[in-house]
Parts: sequence; structure tokens; C-alpha cells
Amino acid sequence: MRICLHLDPSRLLRWHLWLADALADNPANEVSCSFGSDRHPLPPTCRLLLELERLVYRVRGDGATDSVAAALRALARPTTTPDIVINLSGEALAAPGQRVLTPRFNGVPGEIGTLAALANDEDLLVELHDTARPWGPWTARPASADRAVLAMTLDGSLSCAVLLILKALREEPAAASIAPRTRMNGPPGPCSSTLVWASARVASKAVSLLNIIARGGKMWGVGWRRDEAASLLDRGTAVFNMLAADADSYLADPFPFSHRGQDFIFVEQYSYRKKRGCVAVVTVNRDGTASEPRIVLEEPHHLSYPFVFERDGQIWMIPESGAARNVSLYRAVEFPTRWAREACLIDRVEAYDCTPLFREGRCWFFVSPRRWGSTSWDVLDIYRAESLTGPWVPHAANPVLIDASLSRPAGAFIEHHGQVLRPVQDCSRGYGDAVTLCRLDALSLSEFAQTPVGVIRAASFGCHTYNRGSGLEVIDAFGRVRRLRQVTASYEPLPSEISARPDRHPAWSCSMPAGVA
Repeated sequence: MRICLHLDPSRLLRWHLWLADALADNPANEVSCSFGSDRHPLPPTCRLLLELERLVYRVRGDGATDSVAAALRALARPTTTPDIVINLSGEALAAPGQRVLTPRFNGVPGEIGTLAALANDEDLLVELHDTARPWGPWTARPASADRAVLAMTLDGSLSCAVLLILKALREEPAAASIAPRTRMNGPPGPCSSTLVWASARVASKAVSLLNIIARGGKMWGVGWRRDEAASLLDRGTAVFNMLAADADSYLADPFPFSHRGQDFIFVEQYSYRKKRGCVAVVTVNRDGTASEPRIVLEEPHHLSYPFVFERDGQIWMIPESGAARNVSLYRAVEFPTRWAREACLIDRVEAYDCTPLFREGRCWFFVSPRRWGSTSWDVLDIYRAESLTGPWVPHAANPVLIDASLSRPAGAFIEHHGQVLRPVQDCSRGYGDAVTLCRLDALSLSEFAQTPVGVIRAASFGCHTYNRGSGLEVIDAFGRVRRLRQVTASYEPLPSEISARPDRHPAWSCSMPAGVA
């Protein structure tokens, strides 16, 4: 029997070789290979996910979706018209006078259908459409050893597909004694459009799975508490309630804001599906409840760190937009849901976590830039202007800091016991390890000085934002926070002798000669 495997040249996989070898084991079979013109490779995100799973879960290396292009291209080409064509290409195939077998995975003519089924939380189904069996496809319903491990599920499902094809070739189509559970009215539907849909569905879902696997299920979450009498800095420890995020996102960078007696928390809501952050708002009620996050500002690029403030009778927001290489100012048109971009404060600078300070009649903002291959964690620049909309001029001593433990902003400036404190991210051992509070000692056209005075930690979690306003206090926490209801945060003042030690937390200052602006 002359059998030809018709393949997609961009998707030459090990399970195809399993099938070819199994067919060749029968001396009566003459196995050949041909290639279609359509190309539907596995999405790169999906391929990366499968490779990462094999490392994390130690899945054996000879997986069903491994590329074995050389071995399959080495198969003979058909020299005569085949008796049977096994169409594994995903394209529609017209072969008059020939028996054609076309596997579909949950309705999709390619392996990607199994992944799409997992993404949609569907039971797995393999259908083998057979032109010699027009009343209905051969069917198999594979088990999944672990639905959370896609590589393992694919291995099982594609192994079943090989067995189903061999079964169909062994049995005469009319010999089926059991009516098929899935009936077919005519030939399978369009192949290319179905493959495109499934690939897009899986690629979007794989982003979230990549994050969970790569980071061990760790993500950012936001905690809040109401205490109009004393802050975390006064109490030393406090319990924060965690805001809930949906399965496709995480929350970070909280900023509280009170307007007409109602409290709000603005946050970054990062969507795994969109692969970028948006600005969302949470309404906090006096009865201790909080609403679900609602997106209020979205751009084609990533947004985070939504610094919301009131000035000149208007409500403004400066979100982080480093991906767009600018710092932009937004004005509330209908607070809190509608915002309009009002001005570009600085342009052609990849700047992160812009934090304004209004002091002695001048406007300042602190920001961490990314230059060349830097991380944006370890450099601090300052800009000044006479009015909010600028023009904004860089500080004469920029960069005023190059220090991973004391540079990147971590929240709004705080007035506490007569001191102005600047929250900063401690990234000395990794991104967002803790928040250090630095006392602002000097700020002028030619000077800047700060002294670390305390550290905020969120139990065993990472922490990189702290804010307080109108009795509402917020932090974020990094770790396995998906089901976390509460987190305990602590504030530890730094002893003066430790603050002054140059090898630990030095007082930092810079200055330029008098008259330099």
C-alpha cells in the first residue's frame, strides 16, 4: 500500500516521524512524504513555553512537538500516485480517487487545536476525517496526565492520533460496529482560518503561562488599609488587605486619591493577554469593601505607576510610559474614568516612575531613565520647571544618583514629623526587594542630598511601592499572592550610625558650582 504523509514544511514534528516509522514497520507499506504550500508554524510564544516546561517539569526530551525536519525531509517523495494520503499539513486537500485521512484536534486541523482546547478548558478530542467513511470521523478522546503541563498533554494527545490513524488503516471503514459520537455533515470546514484562530488563542494564553512557569507562580499584588490615626511608619507593623485581580492580570503600583468624600486606589493592571499594563481604578468604601479594578486609561504601549494628584483646580495623572520614550501628563475629563493627554513633559527619553514634587514655588520631578543597556533601576535624574506643563529642564548634576539601592522612585513624597521623605526602590539584590525611605536634605538648582532613614518590607514578599493619603495606605507585594487575603508589612527605622555608614546606606548628595543652572 502506497501511503504519503502530506506535511506543512514549517511544522515537521516528531509525532509525524512516529507515524512514518510505525507505517514503515509493515513491509507491505511504501511510505513517502510531500509538502504543502501553506505554512502554519507553532506560535513562537507557544514554542518557548513548551521548551520552558521541559526544563521546569523535567519532561523527557523526545517530545511529540520537537522539530525533526531533517529526518522527515529524508523520506522518499512519491513516485506514483499514492493509494492513501494522510493530510497533516492543515491545508484543504483535493485528491480525487484517493483515500485521504485528515486529523483534527478539537476541530482544528493541527496540533495547536489541543492547546486551544486546554486554553478553553475543554475535553480533548481527536477526529480523523476519512473520505472513505463519509458518515462520520474516527474519534479518540485522549486523557491528560497533567492539564497544567502542555508538553505532557500534547505528547499524550498526539500519541493517540498516531494510534487512531493506524487503527483506521487496519480496519475497513464499513467495519465500524459503533456509531460515531461526533457526526460529520460533509467535509471539514476551512482549515487556514481555523488554524489562525487557534494559534492566536494559544499565543495569548501562553503569555500568562510563561509568566507563571518562569517566575514560579510569582506576581505582583496590591494591599490596602484604612487608618486615619496612624501610618505604618508610626505603628511599625500593619496588616494590609489584598485586592483581587482576575486570572489574566496582576496589580501593582498603587496610588490612593480622595475626591468628594470617596476614596480611590489607582493601580497598574498588567494584562498577560495584551502583554502590557493599563491604568485601573478601585473604589474603596467606608464599610471596608473594595470594588473590582476598572480600566480607565489604556494606550498601545505599557502604562504603570499612575501618579494622580490635584493642582490648579484640576486632577492630573503622570503614568509611567517608558515604552513610549516620554513622560506624559493627563488631565481628568470625567474623574475617575476619562482622561485626556494634556502635554508631553519630556520626550525621546526612556524614563520610569516619574514622581513630582512641588516645593518653594517650583515644580520638580524625579525619574529613573534607561540608557543603552541599563536596567532603569540604578540611575536617578531630576527635572525642574516653573509650571506643571513646563518647559522641563534637567538638573545640572544629572544623573544625581547611580545606586541600585537608592535611586528609582517608589511612591509619592511624604511629609512625616517635619521631614520630607522620598520612597525609593531597593533593587540592590533584585528588582523590587524593599522600599527605603530617604529624608530629603537639599534640593536646589545646583544641589541634591538625601539620607536613608528607614525600610518598609512586606513580610517575605518583595515590595516596590508605598503611598499614603487621606488615611488610606497602600503597598504592593511580589510573590505567590494570587490567593493571598492579607499581608503584614513592617517599617524599621535605620539607626543613625547605620544611616551614616558609607558601606550600608550613605547620605547621598551632589552639587554643582554656584551659578550653574
